[in-house]
Amino acid sequence: MSLVSRIVVDTREKASGIPELLERRGVYVQRKALDVGDYILGQCVVERKTGQDFISSLYGGRLFEQAQRITQSYKQFMLIVEGDMQEILSDMKNPKAYWGALLTLALRFDFRLFFTLNQTQTADVLSLLATRTKQGEASRPLLVRKPRMGTERDWQLGVLESLPTVGPKFAERLLRAFGSIRNVLLASRMELAVRGGIGEARARKIQELLDAEYRRPTTKQTKLA
Repeated sequence: MSLVSRIVVDTREKASGIPELLERRGVYVQRKALDVGDYILGQCVVERKTGQDFISSLYGGRLFEQAQRITQSYKQFMLIVEGDMQEILSDMKNPKAYWGALLTLALRFDFRLFFTLNQTQTADVLSLLATRTKQGEASRPLLVRKPRMGTERDWQLGVLESLPTVGPKFAERLLRAFGSIRNVLLASRMELAVRGGIGEARARKIQELLDAEYRRPTTKQTKLA
């Protein structure tokens, strides 16, 4: 049986149409709310930005904050900038800031940078990347790389980061609010949302997972996993 190329896709990417384009290319798409990144392929995370969003996140200060969070969680990182950058650059008052941002991402954060004109080209890059990585990553779960556990604090953060939609930032926030892992797991949905400061949507997903009944996988599910 041949291996199937697989990609974990952030649920917010649905509007782009790229998940459907990937499925048409024979890629198995797993939709999931991701705390960082838009696509996960084995141990590689891909952040996709339109050209305008890239410029906006650069000037708004979000770009390097996102890069920092991604590099703390994954082994390999890729940024796809989608759109006609020549047209966007022609309207910029200070295009040097754009080139400076690319250099920082490449040299400081070790990002691989790709440029595409549209969603179709982006889907082509992602499907090809999935094909290239499936042999080496097929037996590994498509999950965030666990950090090295050296201290008790590392273990505490690692346990909470395994919860859905909880990354380093929200794990830290929950521990500060409740004081221990046990207190976090015993908290109500409202306490998680308000006192924990993670919002209703994240609190609901956590509670749903904690309350979900374990179901043994079927033969078909086992093969896909």
